[in-house]
Amino acid sequence: MPKVSHEYVMKKKKDIVEAALSVCKVKPLYEIKMRDIIKASGVSQGGIYRYYADLDEILVAVINQANANVDYRHVVDEIIDNSHSPKEIIIKLFSFLGEYIQENLSTVGKIQFELTIVFANNPERQQKILSNITENENGQYLMEQLLGTIHEGISLGTFQPGVSLEDLFTLITVSIDGIVRDVILQKCYGMFQDEQVLFDEVRLMDTLCKSVLLMLGSK
Repeated sequence: MPKVSHEYVMKKKKDIVEAALSVCKVKPLYEIKMRDIIKASGVSQGGIYRYYADLDEILVAVINQANANVDYRHVVDEIIDNSHSPKEIIIKLFSFLGEYIQENLSTVGKIQFELTIVFANNPERQQKILSNITENENGQYLMEQLLGTIHEGISLGTFQPGVSLEDLFTLITVSIDGIVRDVILQKCYGMFQDEQVLFDEVRLMDTLCKSVLLMLGSK
């Protein structure tokens, strides 16, 4: 391979990742082959291996880029800093989460969902991929701030929960996971079409928020 600049190599790698991301939007992760990325990127079969050792290395780069593009911890911090009460923070966090899911469903949401299928069918690939993924821990951070806000509301007397906090947080986690899963299944894979109901993630998160506030005995 002729000697090329570092900038050239990085641009080619970026182009390949962007091509791979476009493939991920229209084809299940577990069905993607190297030839799909070669076709989308326009790079020859011999050329693509100059930049990436194998398909999994490309997928890791795609996942890391997608995660980096949607780091929203600063948004959570802004919501907390610019709100006047625990109740307002909770409403804004659920609203933001619904909008985030809606905007990133076809990329991050779909990829993360399909990764679970890849790992279930190819456990040997799980460690290889996971060990190279850079986690941004957005979801964990949001849930930590939500929990802290609920504790603050209880200490202020704003909330008087009618259920245990352990049960409440289990319900929140399971509900969010279920909403994300079913919305992805419907909008990305065409499932539940016979039910004549189009899932709206923003409205679903709003309904979940109202349910949580009721269980907190919000004043």
